[in-house]
Amino acid sequence: MRGTLLAIFITGICAACLAQKIVFSLVDRHEILDRRANAPSSNQDRARRIETFFTDSGCRDAWLSEQKWSETEAPNIICKLPGETSQTIVVGAHYESSTSAQRPVDNWSAASLLPGIFQALHSRKRHHTLVFVAFADQGNQTAGADFFLKSLSRAQTHHVEAMVNLDALGFSPTKVWTAHSDKELVHSLVVTMYALKISASQVDLESSGVSDSEPFAAQHVPQITIHSMTQEDLENGRASQFRPANYYDTYRLLCGYMAYLDETLKPRPH
Repeated sequence: MRGTLLAIFITGICAACLAQKIVFSLVDRHEILDRRANAPSSNQDRARRIETFFTDSGCRDAWLSEQKWSETEAPNIICKLPGETSQTIVVGAHYESSTSAQRPVDNWSAASLLPGIFQALHSRKRHHTLVFVAFADQGNQTAGADFFLKSLSRAQTHHVEAMVNLDALGFSPTKVWTAHSDKELVHSLVVTMYALKISASQVDLESSGVSDSEPFAAQHVPQITIHSMTQEDLENGRASQFRPANYYDTYRLLCGYMAYLDETLKPRPH
């Protein structure tokens, strides 16, 4: 018990000392919520909508690209924020409109948030190259994430230091799938929570099917899955009512988390 309390105390002190490194510029709450509302019904329209959100957020020209392959009707949408180094952090969420028993919840709430995270971070020079990917998955298959990784060269894959996977946001306060996530990435999230005074808790997603973080884990890339599903949601196979306040708190936490990782994440061993 004493060891646990000491660890919490030290984490709090670290958060206070490092809060000055968590620098970002939040997008207005109404704009974030408006982007999440009225999700297009087709995958092609969703891809175009996300691409428009990125363009409106300042990600355009050489930074913004589509990645399409023959097996899918819609592309991955990729926004690249170049950093001082080639060390890369990937932030991803799938956007397809179809759901399945393995993926019963529409993930538009997570995918539509990617441009807002980019917008909060791009005004400041970053150490890492940040790559935001809206994955064009297919049903319960991680097709978009698989193809994204396969398109990288060996050197590019080695430069991916971490992957932050977003899934079903805004249905409760922030959750993290700790059993499936890298311990150091989870620790960094806890430090960010203390620094920003935003709560999060653990709910694992073993019963929810495949995750876009799995192809990265297979390549030994440290990864973390952040979501908002409760145990009741998982048992019922559906999400709770959407909660705007929780959604915006998760957005704030993710922006701070990415800013913190950019300052503190060390290159992974190969």
